[in-house]
Amino acid sequence: MTIGLKIYKIRLSRNKKLSLAFLGDVLKTEIGIHINAEIRVTRLISAFYYEFPNDFNFEGESHPGWEFVYVEKGSVSVKADHMTYVLKRGEMVCHKPYEFHCVNPYEENTSVIIFCFECTGEKMQYFNNKIISVNQRQKHYLNDIVENASKLLIPKSPLQIAADGHMDRSADGTVAQEQYIGNTVELLILSLMNSEITERKKRVEYYEHSLQRRTITADIIEYLNDNISQPIRLSDICEKFSYSLSSIKRIFKSETGCTVIDYLNNLRINKAKELLVYSNSSIENIACMLGFSNTYYFSNCFKNKVGESPLKYRVKNRSNKN
Repeated sequence: MTIGLKIYKIRLSRNKKLSLAFLGDVLKTEIGIHINAEIRVTRLISAFYYEFPNDFNFEGESHPGWEFVYVEKGSVSVKADHMTYVLKRGEMVCHKPYEFHCVNPYEENTSVIIFCFECTGEKMQYFNNKIISVNQRQKHYLNDIVENASKLLIPKSPLQIAADGHMDRSADGTVAQEQYIGNTVELLILSLMNSEITERKKRVEYYEHSLQRRTITADIIEYLNDNISQPIRLSDICEKFSYSLSSIKRIFKSETGCTVIDYLNNLRINKAKELLVYSNSSIENIACMLGFSNTYYFSNCFKNKVGESPLKYRVKNRSNKN
């Protein structure tokens, strides 16, 4: 973006008269980034920390501001938008303007932070019917809001606030406190939004990473099945799929629970069991057909997996078949 400027030269004559001389136009380019404020808090209605007495019971309310309810300790029962749910320690919910809602203790020794405000910004719709887990930085913002509100606002009980519709400003309250609270509420809201964006990105990255791992594992398994009769080395798999040896080992073990060689041997042994029973091929030929380097190695692998030698397995299962 550019701004047009006109340059003039001012002259003062001997008789002390001023005159302007036009020197020309200059285009000035703006620098920096224009800040777009997505959220702006315009009015603080109430903000307080409250420990519920055991006999507390609130019928509910509706008001023009946004209301955040954070559970500091214990848990609360929340009714809003024809839903009822339990909000646990460390969780927060937001009630939109004119939404009828009520919050009551769900267990003894429950305490909450509640603050209500008006603000501009369509992005606030993000918080509709959303339960949020609060991190340490956001908890710090909450404590800051309550601490400064205790100096700015005259204390009232939640029931009295609901009846009056707001908390009154203390005579000792300052404009600096007002702005600090407003800015801190904005910081909290933006932090909650950014946390969700970050978590969503992490979920997408995890899904993509997980999908990639499952895909390469499936490709390796397909390769093993297609080449079951061929001598297969891990270096061949690494070269074919352009992965390092350590990556192939780690990914395959994570996805299948066994090593590539163990998986390959299981495939070969299962195929060998089928050939021993349903074909007349010799044990030597079966070993060769399935890529084993020699009959002795095949027999050892078979016995370790099945619990008996290939010959004994063939005799037993052919007699059972008959």
